[in-house]
Amino acid sequence: MQERKFYEHLSAVHVSSSGADKDWLVGAERDGVRLLTEEEDESVILYAGFQSLLIISIFARAANLVSPDKDKLYDTSFYVDKTWCIQKAWGGGHGHRMYLEPPFDLPDGHPLHGAEPIVFRRSFEGMSNYDAPIELSQKLVHSLGLHFIAERSAYCRLNSEGDLEEVIKIFCDRGSSDFDRSRTLVLIKAKPLAEFMAVGEYALYRKFDLTRFLPGSFSHWDHAERHFDAPDLFYNSALSGGTGSYIHGGQILRPSVTVDELIEEWKRESDPNARQYETFIIQDWKNERLVEWSCAPSALSNYFTKSDKPFEISPAFFSPDVLTKYKADPDKYDLADRSITCRNSWHLKTFDINEAGQVHTYIGYLQHLPFKEQQHWKLHNERPKGPISKRAYQTDFKGEWTTEPDPLQSVRYAVSELDRNSPAWWRARGTQVRDRVHYPVTTSSKEWADELLALDQMLVEGFVATELRKLASVSGVKFENSWQSLKLIQEILRSEDSLTADQIAEPLKELHHLRSKVSGHHTGERAKLEASALKEHGSLAAHFRSLCARCEEAFERTIATLNDVQKRQAKP
Repeated sequence: MQERKFYEHLSAVHVSSSGADKDWLVGAERDGVRLLTEEEDESVILYAGFQSLLIISIFARAANLVSPDKDKLYDTSFYVDKTWCIQKAWGGGHGHRMYLEPPFDLPDGHPLHGAEPIVFRRSFEGMSNYDAPIELSQKLVHSLGLHFIAERSAYCRLNSEGDLEEVIKIFCDRGSSDFDRSRTLVLIKAKPLAEFMAVGEYALYRKFDLTRFLPGSFSHWDHAERHFDAPDLFYNSALSGGTGSYIHGGQILRPSVTVDELIEEWKRESDPNARQYETFIIQDWKNERLVEWSCAPSALSNYFTKSDKPFEISPAFFSPDVLTKYKADPDKYDLADRSITCRNSWHLKTFDINEAGQVHTYIGYLQHLPFKEQQHWKLHNERPKGPISKRAYQTDFKGEWTTEPDPLQSVRYAVSELDRNSPAWWRARGTQVRDRVHYPVTTSSKEWADELLALDQMLVEGFVATELRKLASVSGVKFENSWQSLKLIQEILRSEDSLTADQIAEPLKELHHLRSKVSGHHTGERAKLEASALKEHGSLAAHFRSLCARCEEAFERTIATLNDVQKRQAKP
């Protein structure tokens, strides 16, 4: 939001009204120098186009700007609408020629020889009402690993915590008058810009012009002066009585970091001993104790090292709320059955839930999480209320395939198989829908309701009522046009096997009924359904697992029946 405030500030300061006061009109030098030397600490202006302000930046070879000829820099112009082109030339004794012409090409010896444009804004000849987009140097964008996210109007990348980082922000809108018809600002974060310039051996050269006057009252410029007040900032300025002022010149920005410093930072980030690590209450079964211990690599041992330190596979236990934030943001976190991945940032190799409802993982895996993420797990760390799950013991310690049934995993597999070759009466759910269904792990009724909704979307919403009506006709079912998928399925099942139809369809009907009654606001009926689930199963999580198991069987038997009817439908 700081960038937005900065843009709004520039819009206010560098756009006049017809009643602009004298202080504003003659303050170009004051405001311009302040902008160029006191702009946002974390961001750098690459391009600014306002009614009275223009800033254009290019990457120049740093070696050429060590002690440049400022007159040559001042007299050199460059523009954002100048781009690569196929040039056609004829004459001069060379006949017809065609060649690629770069957007910026100055001879050897010029301080901007080899410089590269950064911002482009091409016109589209022949197209009226075309609003030219801002384009950026592909070398810059690709080197920093940036991608344009339209809804943010920014070039972004993922940071170490898996969040989108807006590295280059673009603001562009129209003013309220013809004189103020376009306002554009391109900002880049100072740190990645410095890294790019250091590695690429660049310096940033910015040409700027800030001109203020009142249309109709301006006559001429006087009191022009040339300034070389600072090694990297120079400009001409002038006044026109009390009706105008301008500042026009150049500025050199050099990288604030060296390649050697970047390499040292890289080494520190790669050194596990230089990172921060949290401590956790763990079950140190090697030393038969319960202890709070650091997850740092140096604090742990493995089977092949003689040491009194706990094993890396010492379990740590957590309240189930530790998973809530991962379930709440499926776009950022991939919460699988036993692992968690945060985009391309970090990965927790395994976790599970024991019979006491505690989440558990091993301290050696926690060390791979960012420190901020370790702090999140630390917040939910608690003493064990029971051993690790039977499944974890089988797979992680005995090296065996688990024998523990997992109805949700089974039903996900059944849906994926149906998705792979979807019949007409099934609308493929896709991995996004399938992966968003999880077991409830807390006592939260909202989590229970959300998972019922997700399960219903994966199972019931996949059926296509219009196609089921065709199968109903094949089965000899007399149906009403108002019947929806579950009613049609029940009657098709009844026509095939009247004794088991209601039994097969009931779990899916129960799921859909619960979804419609418990989703959204907490009502009296929702409270009754929750109370009933708690009374019968002991917890909402246990109720969901039981319902999921019954839906698994119901779904597979329903699919088998519908496939049989479809085969009869296909026969001539």
